[in-house]
Amino acid sequence: MSDPELKIPEGWEERAVKDWEWATLWEAVEEGDHGYAHERVKEAIDVGIDPRVILDDGLFPGFNVQGERFSEQIIFIPEMLITARAMKAGLALIRPLLAANDEKPLGTFIMGTVLGDMHDIGQSIVTIMLENAGFEVINLGTDVHPDRFIEAAAEHNADMIGFSALLSTTVYYQKVTIDEFVKAGHRDKVHILIGGAPTTQEWADECGADGWGGDAMLAVNLARKLITEKRAAWA
Repeated sequence: MSDPELKIPEGWEERAVKDWEWATLWEAVEEGDHGYAHERVKEAIDVGIDPRVILDDGLFPGFNVQGERFSEQIIFIPEMLITARAMKAGLALIRPLLAANDEKPLGTFIMGTVLGDMHDIGQSIVTIMLENAGFEVINLGTDVHPDRFIEAAAEHNADMIGFSALLSTTVYYQKVTIDEFVKAGHRDKVHILIGGAPTTQEWADECGADGWGGDAMLAVNLARKLITEKRAAWA
């Protein structure tokens, strides 16, 4: 298994100011240096680099290469969380600027662990990575009743929903919750993803989900793909 390489954004020099460099920020995010990530992003803002450019050219390369390593099990949860922390340090500075520029999030994603299951480490990582990828995420926590998922989806006009389950005894509630969306007449308004240790693509197909996130990076990539597909509008 070869180690994924950092992909340098093509033409980044043209989008930055004269004599600027991103390499140290790429490395900081990759290695989880949140202090330097915060400092470098602030410098980029101060010299007038567009916040979207900071995100795409400065923050994403280091984050994405670590995401690929995580997906290929070259690194594991602790390393990915450290990288996510550095990414969030930079995002905290540019999010208000993106909002001021009327840049909307990619979509609204409701996340939670299904009824009867108190585990949240997996879905917490997915939440962080979805936020870093540009989604607005409403995390409902653990032991979430189907009705609560439905209420939150309607309240926030959700585009996507993620059901996590770690226990083989609770994974069935992923299907139950999807069935409740059908009964409520909302199934065609959202894309539903499932994930968790006992889940598989076969289970996703059987329970009626739109996709399966085998790991956090796969879940994010799938969310990016599905968000472009049309759904029925919330009333």
